[in-house]
Amino acid sequence: MATLSRSTSHAAACSLVLLVWSSISGAAAPTWEPSPAPTSSSPDGTRGLAPAAAPARESAEESSAAKRFRRDWRLSLEGVTHAPLDMGLQLGLETPQGIRVSGGYGWVPGAYMNLLTGIAASASANTYAEALLNEARYSGHTWRVQAGFRPFRALGLYADVGYARLNAKGALDLASSGVPMLEALGGGYEATTKLDMWLLELGYQGQLGDRVVMAFALGVMGTLNARTNIASVGGAPTNSAILNLAASQADNALEKYGIVPTLTLRLGFDLI
Repeated sequence: MATLSRSTSHAAACSLVLLVWSSISGAAAPTWEPSPAPTSSSPDGTRGLAPAAAPARESAEESSAAKRFRRDWRLSLEGVTHAPLDMGLQLGLETPQGIRVSGGYGWVPGAYMNLLTGIAASASANTYAEALLNEARYSGHTWRVQAGFRPFRALGLYADVGYARLNAKGALDLASSGVPMLEALGGGYEATTKLDMWLLELGYQGQLGDRVVMAFALGVMGTLNARTNIASVGGAPTNSAILNLAASQADNALEKYGIVPTLTLRLGFDLI
């Protein structure tokens, strides 16, 4: 009987030890739980997964917008010649709607100016005007503004209208004028001529590669107003009714017959 009691006590002690050990082991064992995914608040107050790809998408949209802007707008710096009038530089802007505006500055070579004055001199029947226009050697500069429309970029065709101011200076040796009354005065004269001119231009504009702008056009320019002043040099009379008449006749000839066909060539760089 004593043996049975000791066995029972021993079994109970072992059970108690196992129970305590199990409790300690269970409390010390680490547990793992998945960490929550990043969340973001939506406008309605709910929470959801954060859009990890948003920065990349915004960058792609910005790049696409920049490409559209470059495709739709054009700001070009160009070298240009309007033969037979001037050659120079101009800055041109074109909007997505095809509206064009430009402005530029040019130099008038002597050969260009001689063609314009030669046309007016040939059409004039006045010997004084012919002498002043043909014998004086002119050079000068221009500035101009233009506006136009290029409705179909795929075709490239455009039309421009504009205004140009031409300032020219010429020197006349009266001894070689070929007009006896002018030769008798002796000396020489310097003529300063200012022309207000209109212009019309029809042309084609295209683009090479990503930046190079090229264009050519046919047009016409005419004189709205001409003003010539003559100053004496080399001992010539300072006040001569004959020379004043020659200047007046030259202005009339330029206003009436100073119309020339033009060929425009442009080559430039798109700055946008």
